[in-house]
Amino acid sequence: MKAQKKLSIVLILLLIILISIISFVGIFYQDKNQMLNIIPAYSLGTDLSGYRKILLTVDEDDENSTEDILNYDNYVKSANVIKARLKSMGIEDYTVRCDETTGQIEITIPENDQTEYILSDITQKGSFEIRNTANDEVLMNNDDIRSVKVEVVPSTYSVGTSSIYMNINFNNAGSKKFKNITRDYQNVANNDTADNSVAENETTDSEASQSEFEDNSTSETTANETTNETSNEVSEDEDNTTEVGLYIDGTSMMTTSFTEVIDNGVMSLSLGSSSSDEQTKTLKYQAESLAAILENDAMPVQYSVTGNVYISSPIEQSTINILIGIGICIALIMLIVAIIKYRAKGVIVAVCMVGFTALYLLILRYANVIITLEGIFSIGLVFVINYILNIMILNRLQNNVEKTFTKALTKFSLSMIPMLILAVVCCFSSWMSLFSFGMILFWGLVTSIIYNLIITRTFFKCVNTKKVKE
Repeated sequence: MKAQKKLSIVLILLLIILISIISFVGIFYQDKNQMLNIIPAYSLGTDLSGYRKILLTVDEDDENSTEDILNYDNYVKSANVIKARLKSMGIEDYTVRCDETTGQIEITIPENDQTEYILSDITQKGSFEIRNTANDEVLMNNDDIRSVKVEVVPSTYSVGTSSIYMNINFNNAGSKKFKNITRDYQNVANNDTADNSVAENETTDSEASQSEFEDNSTSETTANETTNETSNEVSEDEDNTTEVGLYIDGTSMMTTSFTEVIDNGVMSLSLGSSSSDEQTKTLKYQAESLAAILENDAMPVQYSVTGNVYISSPIEQSTINILIGIGICIALIMLIVAIIKYRAKGVIVAVCMVGFTALYLLILRYANVIITLEGIFSIGLVFVINYILNIMILNRLQNNVEKTFTKALTKFSLSMIPMLILAVVCCFSSWMSLFSFGMILFWGLVTSIIYNLIITRTFFKCVNTKKVKE
Protein backbone atom coordinates (compact mmCIF):
# COMPACT_ATOMS: atom_id res chain seq x y z
CA MET A 1 0.00 0.00 0.00
CA LYS A 2 2.85 2.40 0.85
CA ALA A 3 4.50 1.70 -2.49
CA GLN A 4 1.24 2.42 -4.28
CA LYS A 5 0.84 5.71 -2.41
CA LYS A 6 4.41 6.72 -3.21
CA LEU A 7 3.83 5.93 -6.87
CA SER A 8 0.63 8.00 -6.86
CA ILE A 9 2.47 10.94 -5.27
CA VAL A 10 5.25 10.74 -7.87
CA LEU A 11 2.72 10.60 -10.72
CA ILE A 12 0.81 13.61 -9.38
CA LEU A 13 4.04 15.60 -8.99
CA LEU A 14 5.12 14.68 -12.52
CA LEU A 15 1.70 15.69 -13.85
CA ILE A 16 1.87 19.08 -12.09
CA ILE A 17 5.42 19.65 -13.35
CA LEU A 18 4.39 18.71 -16.91
CA ILE A 19 1.37 21.03 -16.87
CA SER A 20 3.48 23.85 -15.42
CA ILE A 21 6.17 23.48 -18.11
CA ILE A 22 3.59 23.41 -20.90
CA SER A 23 1.72 26.42 -19.53
CA PHE A 24 4.59 28.65 -18.37
CA VAL A 25 7.20 27.68 -20.99
CA GLY A 26 5.40 26.03 -23.91
CA ILE A 27 6.14 23.28 -26.41
CA PHE A 28 8.38 24.39 -29.25
CA TYR A 29 9.19 22.80 -32.59
CA GLN A 30 11.28 23.87 -35.54
CA ASP A 31 9.56 25.04 -38.71
CA LYS A 32 12.20 25.84 -41.30
CA ASN A 33 14.48 28.44 -39.66
CA GLN A 34 12.34 29.39 -36.68
CA MET A 35 11.04 27.86 -33.47
CA LEU A 36 7.27 27.92 -33.06
CA ASN A 37 5.19 27.27 -29.96
CA ILE A 38 2.41 24.69 -30.29
CA ILE A 39 0.53 26.23 -27.36
CA PRO A 40 -1.73 29.07 -28.55
CA ALA A 41 -0.91 32.58 -27.40
CA TYR A 42 -3.15 34.52 -25.03
CA SER A 43 -5.94 36.47 -26.71
CA LEU A 44 -5.42 40.01 -25.44
CA GLY A 45 -8.07 42.69 -25.57
CA THR A 46 -7.57 45.94 -27.41
CA ASP A 47 -6.85 47.75 -24.13
CA LEU A 48 -3.73 45.61 -23.70
CA SER A 49 -2.52 44.82 -27.23
CA GLY A 50 -3.68 47.88 -29.17
CA TYR A 51 -6.06 47.83 -32.10
CA ARG A 52 -6.51 48.75 -35.75
CA LYS A 53 -8.86 51.62 -36.56
CA ILE A 54 -10.32 51.50 -40.09
CA LEU A 55 -12.40 54.21 -41.71
CA LEU A 56 -14.70 53.24 -44.58
CA THR A 57 -16.18 55.90 -46.85
CA VAL A 58 -18.90 55.49 -49.46
CA ASP A 59 -17.35 55.04 -52.89
CA GLU A 60 -19.34 57.64 -54.81
CA ASP A 61 -17.43 56.88 -58.02
CA ASP A 62 -18.95 53.41 -58.16
CA GLU A 63 -21.52 53.10 -60.93
CA ASN A 64 -24.07 51.66 -58.50
CA SER A 65 -23.75 54.52 -55.99
CA THR A 66 -27.00 56.23 -56.96
CA GLU A 67 -29.42 58.24 -54.85
CA ASP A 68 -31.68 55.20 -54.57
CA ILE A 69 -28.84 53.18 -53.03
CA LEU A 70 -27.21 55.82 -50.82
CA ASN A 71 -29.76 56.07 -48.03
CA TYR A 72 -30.18 55.45 -44.31
CA ASP A 73 -31.43 51.87 -44.60
CA ASN A 74 -28.55 50.73 -46.79
CA TYR A 75 -25.96 52.45 -44.62
CA VAL A 76 -27.26 50.63 -41.54
CA LYS A 77 -27.52 47.33 -43.42
CA SER A 78 -23.92 47.64 -44.63
CA ALA A 79 -22.71 48.20 -41.06
CA ASN A 80 -24.70 45.17 -39.86
CA VAL A 81 -23.22 43.04 -42.66
CA ILE A 82 -19.70 44.01 -41.54
CA LYS A 83 -20.59 43.05 -37.95
CA ALA A 84 -21.88 39.69 -39.16
CA ARG A 85 -18.70 39.06 -41.15
CA LEU A 86 -16.46 39.87 -38.19
CA LYS A 87 -18.53 37.55 -36.01
CA SER A 88 -18.29 34.77 -38.61
CA MET A 89 -14.49 35.10 -38.55
CA GLY A 90 -14.45 34.66 -34.78
CA ILE A 91 -13.53 38.28 -34.01
CA GLU A 92 -15.01 39.24 -30.64
CA ASP A 93 -13.35 42.42 -29.44
CA TYR A 94 -14.51 44.81 -32.16
CA THR A 95 -16.66 47.90 -32.65
CA VAL A 96 -18.54 49.07 -35.73
CA ARG A 97 -19.96 52.60 -35.74
CA CYS A 98 -21.95 54.02 -38.62
CA ASP A 99 -22.67 57.65 -39.44
CA GLU A 100 -26.25 57.25 -40.60
CA THR A 101 -26.15 60.56 -42.48
CA THR A 102 -23.00 60.17 -44.57
CA GLY A 103 -22.72 56.38 -44.44
CA GLN A 104 -19.17 56.56 -43.08
CA ILE A 105 -18.26 53.46 -41.04
CA GLU A 106 -15.58 53.31 -38.33
CA ILE A 107 -14.27 49.88 -37.36
CA THR A 108 -11.89 48.85 -34.57
CA ILE A 109 -10.49 45.31 -34.50
CA PRO A 110 -7.67 43.65 -32.54
CA GLU A 111 -4.20 43.76 -34.03
CA ASN A 112 -3.12 40.19 -34.77
CA ASP A 113 -2.11 37.85 -37.62
CA GLN A 114 -5.65 37.88 -39.01
CA THR A 115 -6.00 41.65 -39.28
CA GLU A 116 -4.48 42.09 -42.74
CA TYR A 117 -6.73 39.43 -44.27
CA ILE A 118 -9.78 41.08 -42.77
CA LEU A 119 -8.73 44.42 -44.25
CA SER A 120 -8.16 42.92 -47.70
CA ASP A 121 -11.81 41.83 -47.98
CA ILE A 122 -13.64 44.28 -45.71
CA THR A 123 -14.84 46.50 -48.58
CA GLN A 124 -16.10 43.71 -50.82
CA LYS A 125 -19.82 43.88 -51.38
CA GLY A 126 -19.86 40.08 -51.36
CA SER A 127 -22.30 39.37 -54.17
CA PHE A 128 -21.92 35.61 -54.78
CA GLU A 129 -23.21 34.01 -57.96
CA ILE A 130 -23.00 30.70 -59.77
CA ARG A 131 -23.48 31.34 -63.48
CA ASN A 132 -23.79 29.43 -66.71
CA THR A 133 -20.53 30.34 -68.45
CA ALA A 134 -22.16 30.05 -71.89
CA ASN A 135 -24.82 32.73 -71.45
CA ASP A 136 -24.07 34.33 -68.00
CA GLU A 137 -27.39 33.08 -66.60
CA VAL A 138 -27.38 33.40 -62.80
CA LEU A 139 -28.17 29.99 -61.34
CA MET A 140 -27.56 30.65 -57.59
CA ASN A 141 -26.67 33.56 -55.29
CA ASN A 142 -26.19 34.52 -51.62
CA ASP A 143 -29.82 33.77 -50.79
CA ASP A 144 -29.18 30.06 -51.42
CA ILE A 145 -26.33 29.75 -48.88
CA ARG A 146 -26.99 28.62 -45.32
CA SER A 147 -23.41 28.52 -43.99
CA VAL A 148 -19.80 28.19 -45.10
CA LYS A 149 -17.25 26.15 -43.16
CA VAL A 150 -13.47 26.00 -43.57
CA GLU A 151 -11.61 22.78 -42.81
CA VAL A 152 -7.91 21.96 -42.54
CA VAL A 153 -7.49 18.33 -43.59
CA PRO A 154 -4.15 16.48 -43.21
CA SER A 155 -3.06 14.86 -46.46
CA THR A 156 -3.18 11.07 -46.64
CA TYR A 157 -0.54 11.02 -49.35
CA SER A 158 2.10 13.44 -48.04
CA VAL A 159 3.18 13.50 -44.38
CA GLY A 160 3.10 16.99 -42.88
CA THR A 161 0.98 18.46 -45.67
CA SER A 162 -2.47 19.91 -44.99
CA SER A 163 -5.18 20.94 -47.44
CA ILE A 164 -7.69 23.76 -47.00
CA TYR A 165 -11.29 23.02 -47.97
CA MET A 166 -14.25 25.38 -48.02
CA ASN A 167 -17.62 23.67 -47.75
CA ILE A 168 -20.56 25.77 -48.93
CA ASN A 169 -23.72 24.45 -47.26
CA PHE A 170 -26.87 25.42 -49.12
CA ASN A 171 -30.32 25.88 -47.58
CA ASN A 172 -33.31 23.77 -48.66
CA ALA A 173 -34.07 25.81 -51.75
CA GLY A 174 -30.37 26.10 -52.61
CA SER A 175 -29.82 22.35 -52.19
CA LYS A 176 -32.49 21.63 -54.79
CA LYS A 177 -31.00 24.16 -57.19
CA PHE A 178 -27.49 22.78 -56.69
CA LYS A 179 -28.68 19.23 -57.28
CA ASN A 180 -30.22 20.30 -60.57
CA ILE A 181 -27.02 22.14 -61.54
CA THR A 182 -24.85 19.07 -60.87
CA ARG A 183 -27.25 17.06 -62.99
CA ASP A 184 -27.52 19.51 -65.89
CA TYR A 185 -23.91 20.72 -66.00
CA GLN A 186 -22.03 17.47 -66.33
CA ASN A 187 -19.41 15.97 -68.59
CA VAL A 188 -21.34 13.14 -70.20
CA ALA A 189 -18.62 11.61 -72.40
CA ASN A 190 -18.52 7.86 -72.78
CA ASN A 191 -14.84 7.38 -73.53
CA ASP A 192 -11.66 7.22 -71.48
CA THR A 193 -10.19 10.31 -73.08
CA ALA A 194 -13.04 12.48 -71.89
CA ASP A 195 -12.80 11.00 -68.40
CA ASN A 196 -9.13 11.89 -68.29
CA SER A 197 -9.96 15.41 -69.47
CA VAL A 198 -12.52 15.78 -66.68
CA ALA A 199 -9.95 14.70 -64.12
CA GLU A 200 -7.50 17.24 -65.55
CA ASN A 201 -10.19 19.90 -65.38
CA GLU A 202 -10.91 19.24 -61.71
CA THR A 203 -7.20 19.27 -60.87
CA THR A 204 -6.67 22.51 -62.76
CA ASP A 205 -9.55 24.14 -60.89
CA SER A 206 -7.97 23.30 -57.55
CA GLU A 207 -4.61 24.60 -58.73
CA ALA A 208 -6.18 27.80 -60.02
CA SER A 209 -7.99 28.29 -56.73
CA GLN A 210 -4.80 27.73 -54.78
CA SER A 211 -2.98 30.23 -56.98
CA GLU A 212 -5.64 32.79 -56.19
CA PHE A 213 -5.06 32.46 -52.47
CA GLU A 214 -1.30 32.53 -52.76
CA ASP A 215 -1.09 35.53 -55.13
CA ASN A 216 -4.16 37.75 -55.28
CA SER A 217 -2.64 40.00 -57.92
CA THR A 218 -2.43 37.27 -60.60
CA SER A 219 -5.00 34.75 -59.44
CA GLU A 220 -7.95 35.75 -61.56
CA THR A 221 -5.93 35.79 -64.81
CA THR A 222 -4.27 32.46 -64.02
CA ALA A 223 -7.57 30.80 -63.10
CA ASN A 224 -9.33 32.04 -66.24
CA GLU A 225 -6.47 31.16 -68.63
CA THR A 226 -5.99 27.73 -67.10
CA THR A 227 -9.71 27.03 -67.17
CA ASN A 228 -10.01 28.13 -70.79
CA GLU A 229 -7.13 25.85 -71.79
CA THR A 230 -8.70 22.94 -69.95
CA SER A 231 -12.11 23.66 -71.44
CA ASN A 232 -10.59 23.57 -74.95
CA GLU A 233 -8.99 20.20 -74.21
CA VAL A 234 -12.29 18.77 -73.01
CA SER A 235 -14.24 20.16 -75.95
CA GLU A 236 -11.93 18.39 -78.37
CA ASP A 237 -12.98 15.03 -76.94
CA GLU A 238 -16.65 15.73 -76.27
CA ASP A 239 -19.25 18.22 -77.33
CA ASN A 240 -21.54 17.73 -74.34
CA THR A 241 -19.34 19.41 -71.71
CA THR A 242 -21.10 22.25 -69.88
CA GLU A 243 -19.56 24.45 -67.19
CA VAL A 244 -20.53 26.85 -64.44
CA GLY A 245 -18.52 29.71 -63.02
CA LEU A 246 -18.27 31.00 -59.43
CA TYR A 247 -18.29 34.79 -59.22
CA ILE A 248 -17.83 37.28 -56.38
CA ASP A 249 -18.78 40.88 -57.14
CA GLY A 250 -18.79 40.00 -60.83
CA THR A 251 -15.23 38.64 -60.78
CA SER A 252 -14.71 35.03 -61.82
CA MET A 253 -13.13 32.95 -59.06
CA MET A 254 -13.11 29.59 -60.81
CA THR A 255 -14.90 27.54 -63.48
CA THR A 256 -15.88 23.91 -63.09
CA SER A 257 -18.17 21.13 -64.18
CA PHE A 258 -19.47 18.02 -62.45
CA THR A 259 -19.13 14.28 -62.98
CA GLU A 260 -22.02 13.18 -60.78
CA VAL A 261 -25.18 14.43 -59.13
CA ILE A 262 -24.62 15.94 -55.66
CA ASP A 263 -27.72 15.73 -53.50
CA ASN A 264 -26.34 16.49 -50.00
CA GLY A 265 -26.51 20.26 -50.50
CA VAL A 266 -22.78 20.81 -49.96
CA MET A 267 -20.30 22.22 -52.47
CA SER A 268 -16.73 21.40 -51.39
CA LEU A 269 -13.91 23.49 -52.85
CA SER A 270 -10.18 22.86 -52.46
CA LEU A 271 -8.36 26.12 -51.77
CA GLY A 272 -4.80 24.87 -51.72
CA SER A 273 -2.39 22.88 -49.57
CA SER A 274 0.92 23.43 -47.81
CA SER A 275 3.51 21.60 -45.76
CA SER A 276 4.36 24.75 -43.76
CA ASP A 277 2.32 25.53 -40.66
CA GLU A 278 2.66 29.26 -41.26
CA GLN A 279 1.51 28.95 -44.88
CA THR A 280 -1.36 26.70 -43.81
CA LYS A 281 -2.40 29.32 -41.26
CA THR A 282 -2.25 31.99 -43.95
CA LEU A 283 -4.43 29.96 -46.32
CA LYS A 284 -6.86 29.28 -43.48
CA TYR A 285 -7.18 32.99 -42.63
CA GLN A 286 -7.80 33.83 -46.28
CA ALA A 287 -10.38 31.06 -46.59
CA GLU A 288 -12.17 32.17 -43.41
CA SER A 289 -12.29 35.74 -44.70
CA LEU A 290 -13.84 34.55 -47.96
CA ALA A 291 -16.23 32.24 -46.10
CA ALA A 292 -17.45 35.14 -43.93
CA ILE A 293 -18.28 37.11 -47.09
CA LEU A 294 -20.13 34.22 -48.73
CA GLU A 295 -22.34 33.18 -45.82
CA ASN A 296 -23.61 36.69 -45.09
CA ASP A 297 -25.65 39.12 -47.12
CA ALA A 298 -23.99 41.31 -49.72
CA MET A 299 -23.45 44.94 -48.76
CA PRO A 300 -25.79 47.22 -50.72
CA VAL A 301 -23.25 50.08 -50.70
CA GLN A 302 -19.74 50.02 -52.15
CA TYR A 303 -17.12 51.31 -49.70
CA SER A 304 -13.44 52.18 -49.92
CA VAL A 305 -10.84 52.31 -47.14
CA THR A 306 -9.85 55.93 -46.44
CA GLY A 307 -8.27 55.41 -43.01
CA ASN A 308 -6.12 52.63 -41.58
CA VAL A 309 -4.32 53.45 -38.33
CA TYR A 310 -2.82 51.32 -35.57
CA ILE A 311 -3.71 52.61 -32.11
CA SER A 312 -1.32 51.43 -29.40
CA SER A 313 -2.54 50.32 -26.01
CA PRO A 314 -3.16 53.20 -23.58
CA ILE A 315 -1.51 51.03 -20.92
CA GLU A 316 2.23 50.71 -21.43
CA GLN A 317 3.76 47.23 -21.43
CA SER A 318 6.01 48.20 -18.54
CA THR A 319 2.95 49.06 -16.45
CA ILE A 320 1.37 45.69 -17.25
CA ASN A 321 4.63 43.92 -16.31
CA ILE A 322 4.70 45.78 -12.99
CA LEU A 323 1.10 44.75 -12.22
CA ILE A 324 1.87 41.12 -13.07
CA GLY A 325 5.03 41.25 -10.95
CA ILE A 326 3.11 42.63 -7.97
CA GLY A 327 0.52 39.88 -8.37
CA ILE A 328 3.22 37.17 -8.45
CA CYS A 329 4.85 38.60 -5.31
CA ILE A 330 1.54 38.61 -3.45
CA ALA A 331 0.87 35.02 -4.54
CA LEU A 332 4.31 33.91 -3.31
CA ILE A 333 3.75 35.60 0.05
CA MET A 334 0.40 33.80 0.42
CA LEU A 335 2.00 30.43 -0.35
CA ILE A 336 4.91 31.09 2.05
CA VAL A 337 2.43 31.93 4.83
CA ALA A 338 0.60 28.64 4.18
CA ILE A 339 3.89 26.70 4.31
CA ILE A 340 4.97 28.37 7.58
CA LYS A 341 1.59 27.81 9.25
CA TYR A 342 0.76 24.31 8.01
CA ARG A 343 4.29 23.01 7.33
CA ALA A 344 4.23 19.82 5.22
CA LYS A 345 0.58 20.17 4.31
CA GLY A 346 1.24 23.79 3.42
CA VAL A 347 3.87 22.60 0.95
CA ILE A 348 1.27 20.32 -0.63
CA VAL A 349 -1.11 23.26 -0.95
CA ALA A 350 1.65 25.38 -2.54
CA VAL A 351 2.47 22.66 -5.08
CA CYS A 352 -1.20 22.13 -5.90
CA MET A 353 -1.72 25.89 -6.27
CA VAL A 354 1.11 26.09 -8.82
CA GLY A 355 -0.45 23.22 -10.77
CA PHE A 356 -3.89 24.83 -10.59
CA THR A 357 -2.58 28.18 -11.86
CA ALA A 358 -0.76 26.50 -14.75
CA LEU A 359 -3.83 24.46 -15.76
CA TYR A 360 -6.11 27.48 -15.41
CA LEU A 361 -3.96 29.67 -17.65
CA LEU A 362 -3.70 26.83 -20.16
CA ILE A 363 -7.50 26.56 -20.29
CA LEU A 364 -7.79 30.31 -20.89
CA ARG A 365 -5.47 29.92 -23.88
CA TYR A 366 -7.31 27.04 -25.48
CA ALA A 367 -10.73 28.53 -24.69
CA ASN A 368 -9.54 31.65 -26.56
CA VAL A 369 -10.84 33.91 -23.80
CA ILE A 370 -10.19 37.60 -24.43
CA ILE A 371 -8.03 38.96 -21.60
CA THR A 372 -8.52 42.63 -20.75
CA LEU A 373 -7.25 44.66 -17.80
CA GLU A 374 -10.39 43.63 -15.90
CA GLY A 375 -9.65 40.05 -16.94
CA ILE A 376 -6.22 40.22 -15.28
CA PHE A 377 -7.95 41.32 -12.07
CA SER A 378 -10.34 38.37 -12.47
CA ILE A 379 -7.38 35.95 -12.73
CA GLY A 380 -6.02 37.31 -9.45
CA LEU A 381 -9.45 36.96 -7.86
CA VAL A 382 -9.68 33.32 -8.96
CA PHE A 383 -6.24 32.62 -7.42
CA VAL A 384 -7.36 34.10 -4.10
CA ILE A 385 -10.63 32.13 -4.17
CA ASN A 386 -8.79 28.86 -4.82
CA TYR A 387 -6.31 29.68 -2.05
CA ILE A 388 -9.18 30.25 0.40
CA LEU A 389 -10.69 26.88 -0.59
CA ASN A 390 -7.38 25.13 0.13
CA ILE A 391 -7.12 26.83 3.54
CA MET A 392 -10.68 25.70 4.31
CA ILE A 393 -9.60 22.16 3.49
CA LEU A 394 -6.50 22.36 5.72
CA ASN A 395 -8.50 23.70 8.67
CA ARG A 396 -10.90 20.75 8.42
CA LEU A 397 -8.46 18.04 7.43
CA GLN A 398 -8.86 14.70 9.22
CA ASN A 399 -7.90 11.12 8.48
CA ASN A 400 -11.12 10.81 6.51
CA VAL A 401 -10.03 12.90 3.55
CA GLU A 402 -13.17 12.06 1.59
CA LYS A 403 -15.38 13.51 4.32
CA THR A 404 -13.15 16.57 4.69
CA PHE A 405 -13.22 17.39 0.99
CA THR A 406 -16.95 16.78 0.77
CA LYS A 407 -17.63 19.27 3.58
CA ALA A 408 -15.16 21.86 2.30
CA LEU A 409 -16.25 21.67 -1.34
CA THR A 410 -19.94 21.73 -0.38
CA LYS A 411 -19.48 24.85 1.73
CA PHE A 412 -17.27 26.43 -0.93
CA SER A 413 -19.72 25.69 -3.74
CA LEU A 414 -22.65 27.14 -1.83
CA SER A 415 -20.75 30.30 -0.95
CA MET A 416 -19.64 30.71 -4.59
CA ILE A 417 -23.16 30.53 -6.08
CA PRO A 418 -23.61 34.35 -6.07
CA MET A 419 -20.14 34.73 -7.63
CA LEU A 420 -20.98 32.14 -10.29
CA ILE A 421 -24.27 33.90 -11.10
CA LEU A 422 -22.36 37.18 -11.44
CA ALA A 423 -19.89 35.51 -13.81
CA VAL A 424 -22.65 34.05 -16.00
CA VAL A 425 -24.45 37.42 -16.18
CA CYS A 426 -21.22 39.15 -17.22
CA CYS A 427 -20.69 36.54 -19.95
CA PHE A 428 -23.80 37.85 -21.73
CA SER A 429 -22.57 41.45 -21.70
CA SER A 430 -21.69 43.13 -24.99
CA TRP A 431 -19.10 45.27 -23.20
CA MET A 432 -15.80 43.44 -23.70
CA SER A 433 -14.30 44.42 -20.34
CA LEU A 434 -17.27 42.99 -18.46
CA PHE A 435 -17.45 39.95 -20.75
CA SER A 436 -13.76 39.19 -20.19
CA PHE A 437 -14.11 39.52 -16.41
CA GLY A 438 -17.12 37.18 -16.33
CA MET A 439 -15.74 34.57 -18.70
CA ILE A 440 -12.40 34.34 -16.87
CA LEU A 441 -14.14 34.16 -13.50
CA PHE A 442 -16.49 31.42 -14.74
CA TRP A 443 -13.66 29.24 -16.05
CA GLY A 444 -11.73 29.84 -12.82
CA LEU A 445 -14.55 28.69 -10.51
CA VAL A 446 -15.27 25.59 -12.59
CA THR A 447 -11.57 24.68 -12.87
CA SER A 448 -11.04 25.21 -9.13
CA ILE A 449 -13.80 22.80 -8.12
CA ILE A 450 -12.79 20.07 -10.59
CA TYR A 451 -9.04 20.41 -9.96
CA ASN A 452 -9.35 20.25 -6.18
CA LEU A 453 -11.83 17.42 -6.33
CA ILE A 454 -9.45 15.29 -8.40
CA ILE A 455 -5.82 16.39 -7.96
CA THR A 456 -5.71 18.00 -4.51
CA ARG A 457 -7.93 15.39 -2.90
CA THR A 458 -5.88 12.51 -4.35
CA PHE A 459 -2.65 14.15 -3.20
CA PHE A 460 -3.88 14.53 0.39
CA LYS A 461 -5.25 10.97 0.44
CA CYS A 462 -1.79 9.67 -0.39
CA VAL A 463 0.11 11.68 2.25
CA ASN A 464 -2.44 12.07 5.06
CA THR A 465 -1.44 9.71 7.86
CA LYS A 466 -1.93 11.80 11.00
CA LYS A 467 -5.08 13.20 12.41
CA VAL A 468 -5.28 16.94 12.54
CA LYS A 469 -7.71 18.59 14.91
CA GLU A 470 -10.29 20.92 13.39
